[in-house]
Amino acid sequence: MMRSFKTEALVLRKKSLLHKDILISLFSETDGKVNVFAKGVKKLTSRRSPHLQTGNLINVQLHKKNDRIYLEESSLISGFSELKKDREKINILYQFFFVLERLLPEHQKEEVVYNLTKSFLIKLSKSVSNYDILAVYFNKLLKLLGYTKQSHEIIELGAIISELINEKLPSFSI
Repeated sequence: MMRSFKTEALVLRKKSLLHKDILISLFSETDGKVNVFAKGVKKLTSRRSPHLQTGNLINVQLHKKNDRIYLEESSLISGFSELKKDREKINILYQFFFVLERLLPEHQKEEVVYNLTKSFLIKLSKSVSNYDILAVYFNKLLKLLGYTKQSHEIIELGAIISELINEKLPSFSI
């Protein structure tokens, strides 16, 4: 990996750190899942902060130093704002990203899974029956990552995923 590079990525998760910093889990087509330190992002004057919401598709410039990756610049491609207006869709988005963040290995290129995730976001934005989409995309995800060869119902998927990630799936409700 080069010292400084640009890529398109999805924000999977963010975690507050001390002071004004956050740790962001990004998923990019070229680098897979990477954990990135964003220094000073919680400052009121930060231009990067609005881009770093879970579920956003962003362009980022990253810098690698001493086995850590730091966020230098970011710009928003899509915030999927229509999707984020519906509470049920937000819950489904967070469930999918929760699982994705835990199943993906770090720094392993997963081009097909990345494209599947973008497809999921687009379908979810346009869908009416949201939980059917979640089951379809969980099945596709587990097949692509090699965890199963057949399709399962949503309840079975919950049990399979809980066993894989070694924790109970949260029931997100806003």
